[in-house]
Amino acid sequence: MAVLVVLFAVQARAQMTGSATLVSDYRFRGASLSDDRPAAQLAFDYDWAASGWYAGGMMSSVRLDARDAVQALVDAGYAHRVRTDLSWEAGVRYSRFTGHESYAYAEVYTGLAYRQLMGRLYYAPNYFNAGYPAWYGELDGNHVLSGRWYVFAHAGYLRRSGDVADYHASRFRADVRAGIGVNLAPCNVQLSWTTTRGASDAVLGYPSAAGTTRNAWVLSLSYAW
Repeated sequence: MAVLVVLFAVQARAQMTGSATLVSDYRFRGASLSDDRPAAQLAFDYDWAASGWYAGGMMSSVRLDARDAVQALVDAGYAHRVRTDLSWEAGVRYSRFTGHESYAYAEVYTGLAYRQLMGRLYYAPNYFNAGYPAWYGELDGNHVLSGRWYVFAHAGYLRRSGDVADYHASRFRADVRAGIGVNLAPCNVQLSWTTTRGASDAVLGYPSAAGTTRNAWVLSLSYAW
């Protein structure tokens, strides 16, 4: 509903972009939502540059509870440029999965971007519909090497609330991703290494399959329009 309100209430002319991506492993905040297998994704974004409003969405194939499914994720927000190289934003995001268990949840976020650095803080009152709230902070950056080549990195930290005594484990988890990419517009190829430390997928409520790895090389190929 939040996305529909933004789509139809804002009168400024919108710019739409999209992309189709194939990944060797779909990693969400460090957790594999594709059971360490390849996934296909489709994304779109609407941007009303004059007003600062934006909206977008993504669909990805996933494998949850030993079954194939699809994740649908939509978000909407407002961004404001303070100066040429500095801006802030705030928005909402909603995610759910097809199948007998939707794991549906919503979260709000705020962010700050400075040149090639982007930081966001998320809060979900019912993370992955597991019955407890969670905070997630992330920092992303990239740097052009030469020509079409660039490097990128991501660091995230998640804290869940609620009782974890039954798990005998931490309520915190960090995830890190770093890699190299080449821009062959309209295509983009990336190779990255991702790893996590801390709480297990079960503690955090992720519906990933048992036995998925914490560390992985991920290859992605995307086509943008």
